[in-house]
Amino acid sequence: MELTKTSKIAGILLAYPIAFAYLKYFLLDLSDTNITIKKIIFTAFFILLNELIVRGRGKTPSKETYFWYGIMGIVALTFETGLNPVVSFIGLHLCAFYVAIVSNGLCFEGRTGSFVLADLFNAQIYKGFGGMSLIFDDMKKLKSEKAPAADKKSKGSTIGAVIIVLVLLPFFCVAVGLLTEINPDFNDAVVSIIDKINVPYFIRWFFRNFGYIVFAIPTSMYLYSLLGNSADSTGEFERKSYEKLVKWRESCRRISPVVTAVVTGLFVLLYLIFFVFEGSYLFSAFVGKLPSAYTASEYARRGFFELTGIMAINMMIFLLISYFENRKLLGRKLSCIMTSALMSESVVFAMISFSKLALYYARFGYTPKRLLAMWGSLIFAAGAVMVIVSTIERKDMSRVWIYFTTVSFAAMSILSSVLSFFAG
Repeated sequence: MELTKTSKIAGILLAYPIAFAYLKYFLLDLSDTNITIKKIIFTAFFILLNELIVRGRGKTPSKETYFWYGIMGIVALTFETGLNPVVSFIGLHLCAFYVAIVSNGLCFEGRTGSFVLADLFNAQIYKGFGGMSLIFDDMKKLKSEKAPAADKKSKGSTIGAVIIVLVLLPFFCVAVGLLTEINPDFNDAVVSIIDKINVPYFIRWFFRNFGYIVFAIPTSMYLYSLLGNSADSTGEFERKSYEKLVKWRESCRRISPVVTAVVTGLFVLLYLIFFVFEGSYLFSAFVGKLPSAYTASEYARRGFFELTGIMAINMMIFLLISYFENRKLLGRKLSCIMTSALMSESVVFAMISFSKLALYYARFGYTPKRLLAMWGSLIFAAGAVMVIVSTIERKDMSRVWIYFTTVSFAAMSILSSVLSFFAG
């Protein structure tokens, strides 16, 4: 049997068990035992499934895929001891979607870049929901290759009988339950019968996990569609979509750079005035001193979330300008100066936030939340620096920022695990 055919069969056989494990041990895991081990095992099996499906199509995953595999492995390994389980949970999902795209060279720009959100949307929606019947189509193809028509009919009727039994059995149990509510004597009879029956373990397991068993069916269809559709794609859809997105972005660029420069300048002026009023308070952490009447805890908390919000607003201003400013009109240079000034102030805000947290950390020590907040400040600062470089050099730095964000999160997760180990 050819390797590609073997891989395809293995991928089909693994899709449902992995979907079941995803629902019970990853998505809806309510237990507090072996959480990290479960995440590691599931991540490993997801990677295996992707490899089987891609190679079952006669393809070889791109080299970049193994970078994202590594990130997924690190995040899973540090799930409990890393920065934050919720952030790690979201990160693993985003990596899984992105792996489906990267494995098959389907990035809109041909590589990781500023259209990364479109890439993720493509994976999650178009690829995931675009071929929900793909697993059955592949099963039919494989069956037709190795079984004559008579055998197919016989096996098909057997499968149908099993499905009917599985579907009707819960309804039978519900009917019995309703009847026991009507007549007490009938209820006693049913209870006595059940007490005398030694129900096999697998039957008890089946009813305890009935919800997972049912919902794992559409989940496995979605999972196989996500990876299979991506592996089947020639990239033509992505190329056409990219051209449309570029045209749409160009059509949005109608606002004069003079207008954007004025608006951005107002924000720049606002922050300068704010620095004048709050300078001594904001910058005191740089020299390791607390303002009078503040404890370290109060100083670190006061204004941190507001500063984060300000940095987010500044980044949103940049994104709006990049999408709606007509770069061919007069005033572009002034707009670039104002954008660079705005991002420079964002760097200052990020440094202030980081210094406040560093002072708090020095006084009270390590916690995952403090490290997560410091990472957030670092990411905003890096984003602002990337914007300044891209504005001056007229070069898209999105790819660099994405990789910096990903690698720094993995590194911080490892650092958090090490610190957690020594703290414990």
